[in-house]
Amino acid sequence: MIKNIPIPTAGVMLGLAALGNLLAPYSIIVKIICGILSALLGALLFAKIIKYPKLVHADLKGNPVLGSVFATFFMATMQLCTYVAPVLPVLSKAVWCLAVAAHIILIIWFSKNFVMNLEMKNVFPTYFIAYVGIVVGAVTSPVFNCIQLGIYIFYFGFAAYMLLLLLVTYRYIKMPPQEAAVKPLICIYTAPMSLSLAGYFAVMQICAQLLFFFILSLMPKLLRLPFYPSYAAFTFPFVITAIALKQSLAYYASMGVLLHDFFYCLYVFEAICATCIVVYVTIHYLNFFRKQLQIA
Repeated sequence: MIKNIPIPTAGVMLGLAALGNLLAPYSIIVKIICGILSALLGALLFAKIIKYPKLVHADLKGNPVLGSVFATFFMATMQLCTYVAPVLPVLSKAVWCLAVAAHIILIIWFSKNFVMNLEMKNVFPTYFIAYVGIVVGAVTSPVFNCIQLGIYIFYFGFAAYMLLLLLVTYRYIKMPPQEAAVKPLICIYTAPMSLSLAGYFAVMQICAQLLFFFILSLMPKLLRLPFYPSYAAFTFPFVITAIALKQSLAYYASMGVLLHDFFYCLYVFEAICATCIVVYVTIHYLNFFRKQLQIA
């Protein structure tokens, strides 16, 4: 079972960790459940990394999608560190720093292996994860009193996003992928703008919401696809979009700006969408693991 755990499991791990933070104000129990499930998935994937390092390295080096999606493991670890920070502040900060450093190393490794010899057919929205995903470090940096580092991370991620937006959009217009297994990856398109917004929410909210509804309009067709590990792409993008809107509303409220109730209803709608999608994907993954156990 450990050997057959797909790398995109890290995406579900990230989606659950982010969903727990999103729903924490409404139910601490739900946050704990999300955190435990996320940690369990992370432990399974970490076990595969330790037990089959050559296999994992071969998967990452031979596939730009897996190579970039692997960054979600470090993104999720950063999120989970905020869960335990109140109880184990020193240990959680140390692990958070290691996750940020590991993500930086992954960016360098990915650039060397896939970007230096760029082929347009190998460009996917998962590139956003590799480069822009590190902005999770900016979102979580205040918990560990590393705000200045978070600012540097944000500016890097935002610059990378602007460049990748052009590259990925050009690729999808000129060479739209036909493989069913990679079609769910288009959902990642909604995450980078919202992730940047969550890290430094000032502008871009309108663009973020337009991208959200664009991806939402594609979901009926995408959800009819058979299960692939790339289903993980459905999770975090929807959660981070809801988080970005939530933080923006809180920011405007702190500035004394009165907003129409529509925006708060919109946030509730996005939070419900994110919850349903994460639960849906988690159930599919649990069923996948059940079948792996039966095979074993």
